[in-house]
Amino acid sequence: MDCRSTAGLLLFLAAATARSGDDLPPEVLLLSRFKQRIRQDLARIPNYTCLETMQRFRRSPHSNSFEQLDTVRLEVSQVRGKELFTYPGARRFEDRDVVSFVTGGLIGNGTFRSFAGNLFVSDTGTFQYHGEEDLDGHRATRFDFRVPQFRSGFNIRVGGVAATVAQKGSFWFDTASLDLLRLDVYGDEMPPELGVAESLNRIYYMRARIGDSEALLPKSAEVLLARSGGDANRNAVEFSNCREYQTESIISFGPIPETTAQPTPISRTVELPAGLIITVVLETAIESKTSSVGDPIRARVIRDVRHQGEIALPKGAMLSGRILRLDRRAASSPFAIGIGFHEAEWEGNSAEFRGELIEINNNIATMQQMLTYSDEGRKRVLIRTEGDGVGIFYIQGKHFRIAPGLTMLWRTVAPDLKHESDAPH
Repeated sequence: MDCRSTAGLLLFLAAATARSGDDLPPEVLLLSRFKQRIRQDLARIPNYTCLETMQRFRRSPHSNSFEQLDTVRLEVSQVRGKELFTYPGARRFEDRDVVSFVTGGLIGNGTFRSFAGNLFVSDTGTFQYHGEEDLDGHRATRFDFRVPQFRSGFNIRVGGVAATVAQKGSFWFDTASLDLLRLDVYGDEMPPELGVAESLNRIYYMRARIGDSEALLPKSAEVLLARSGGDANRNAVEFSNCREYQTESIISFGPIPETTAQPTPISRTVELPAGLIITVVLETAIESKTSSVGDPIRARVIRDVRHQGEIALPKGAMLSGRILRLDRRAASSPFAIGIGFHEAEWEGNSAEFRGELIEINNNIATMQQMLTYSDEGRKRVLIRTEGDGVGIFYIQGKHFRIAPGLTMLWRTVAPDLKHESDAPH
């Protein structure tokens, strides 16, 4: 940590606030005014939700460049003191760990509000005045900070190893307006067993007009995790489509429908038994250049599915789901495409859908790119199931496009079914 200071003074807030205003150095008064301002701004963030787009990159050991893995889109907000996430267009935020929304790669939270809230609202750190700098055309004041491990709340997990680490870094605010401009948070005092050489969260802020009010919100961020072995992951994060909402609102960042026709209301919720074999046709294109993790997908059931002599799922029923994985480990590796469905709807009925992908039929040109294996003289697409209902298959090439019309077989499963297997490298 660069400990240079024009005043040579380490600012302990508890000690500083005990002194009268006339005795305090100018930088301490300036910090106090900034903290009052940022606390007001952060108190308003729970009234907003934004679309968080993460472009994820990976650098191999002994390489100087990062290769893009995928793009992830999630909606983020601060609800009851926690950063919560959901998929774009979903009806509500869920109290789930962010890693449950995305399979593999670097993922985390804190960039929307938690890092700033912990530092400026909870008063967990010590601050050191660094002076004034020019930052992107702003006359900015810089302070350095440190937060000890026992007050940090900064958790890093790599594989099966997790640890809470200390924080250090810097922040810049506009000297005139007191608006926070940038916050750099580094992990500090990381235990060797974590295997992490560097951890950085760099967050940029801007004041934006939303409706009739203004709010200071994160604009973009860079998240870096470098391992001791030389490989590293980096996420370039953009926040957009920020809007104010109420707790009863339905939040959607999807396109506005071109028609005003209302969907058929759901009048009955049913339960699908385990073991149903369902043949569906994908109705949503998936492309390596334009699709993102979190994008919605739809598939149509193409024949009646019976159970104990009755139709359990009729022909024409629609399955709704998401792209849950879209990455590759290196430029020469195949793309791993993970999809899952969560709901079935038909004729005023709905059902929670939990299933495993068991077969992809060789019926479109894209199949020529899919990794296959030989089974009793017949080529079959290589498939695996990851987590709860994520069907994964693999496509070789620099780019790909799966057109609507891909035929798949899914089997409904019990909610607690889990699968573990290895993916190709």
